[in-house]
Amino acid sequence: MTTAVGSAVISPIAKIFAINDDLVVRALDGLTHPQLWTAPTDRNNPMMWVVGHFVQTRAQLLGLLGEPADTGWHQRFVRGATLADATLYPSREEVERVMNDISGRLHRKLASMNDDQLSGPPAVPLPGAKTVADQVALFAFHDSYHVGQMGYIRKALGFPPLAG
Repeated sequence: MTTAVGSAVISPIAKIFAINDDLVVRALDGLTHPQLWTAPTDRNNPMMWVVGHFVQTRAQLLGLLGEPADTGWHQRFVRGATLADATLYPSREEVERVMNDISGRLHRKLASMNDDQLSGPPAVPLPGAKTVADQVALFAFHDSYHVGQMGYIRKALGFPPLAG
């Protein structure tokens, strides 16, 4: 999904989020329920957990940008959470539904922001983030980091790579 933006500052960052939207959909394509919950090693998370975390973090970003967003998943997908039985997580359909909602809201929020808003201080201090734009860029990096993990998991399951 690409949304026209009013700020040259946020435009390339919004593009990263849009590219990641497409890659996540491709990462999930063709995976069965058991594959979605298969981790490449006992030290990795399965695809569905990584996607849930991806969505949960985007919801967190929306909140920091003044648009509260609740996935309803509580602490299931937060960093450091202990992986539980797959039956205790939302279904793939629910994760995809919430992902589409959160992603659409994020794109609309980014499109509505102007340079004055983006140059202001971040709502919550993050390492290296001096402005709201810096903070959004860090979240785009986080997004991309997890998309890379999704590509790794997909290949470990015997599927073709996401890119390249």
